[in-house]
Amino acid sequence: MALVMRIKFPPTYPLIYKTLRIDSKLTANEAIHFISETLNVAIQGNVGLYIPQEHMWLDPNTPLSQRASLFDD
Repeated sequence: MALVMRIKFPPTYPLIYKTLRIDSKLTANEAIHFISETLNVAIQGNVGLYIPQEHMWLDPNTPLSQRASLFDD
């Protein structure tokens, strides 16, 4: 199953927002590398996936599929 995620980048990146389809079997770290490769944007510094509505960083080693809040009901 794929997730559709709207990615917001830090001010130092050449992009502000981008919407991507990401395989939910990927871990947060794998998703970050997928995003980096897909958009041809280098990973700079300490990067993670953050859920603003929950004020929470995703565990880098947990598959995205284990976060129910990432899926529409």
